[in-house]
Amino acid sequence: MASFYVAGFVRRMAFAAMRPALYIVLALGTALAAQSSLAYCVRNALTDRAVHAAVVPSRVARAPAKIFSESVAAGKEFCCNPKNADCNPDRAGDEGSVWFDAQVEPAPPAPTAPAPPAPPPPLKCGMPDPRAMGRVLVTAPVRGFLRFEQNTRFDPRKRAGADNPPYLLKALTADNRVVATYACAPHPL
Repeated sequence: MASFYVAGFVRRMAFAAMRPALYIVLALGTALAAQSSLAYCVRNALTDRAVHAAVVPSRVARAPAKIFSESVAAGKEFCCNPKNADCNPDRAGDEGSVWFDAQVEPAPPAPTAPAPPAPPPPLKCGMPDPRAMGRVLVTAPVRGFLRFEQNTRFDPRKRAGADNPPYLLKALTADNRVVATYACAPHPL
């Protein structure tokens, strides 16, 4: 009977020692999950092209030396925590928005095709903003994401333009609500 009590005591000790470890693991998992939910992300849902997004600060005089500017390969995403100055130079609050210069990069040339004399320009996403000297910009929630995707309504028989864009850029909230849709098409310079 003594061995039963000893075994029971050891078993209770093992469970008691596991509880703090379990709490630590759960706390770390929660913290890691919260970190990704606190970031905005640039998602590239395209299968054949890279995309590029760069934060555009509205207060140039106080902009940090390094500002978020990333190319994202096809099918990938890149996230940035808006608590970092390079991700959110205007220090917009959790309910605020961040301005981006966003574009779809030209398709890479086929390995067997001769190199073109000049690569085609990237397809800018958004609307020209007169306050930004005519730059083509988009805005997205600080706690949301930008998603580049194919325009399923693109008509390849027509010329690509703002009314027939080959690609779209959607600004979404963290809970996946679309707040804006922008055309990614050739823009006059």
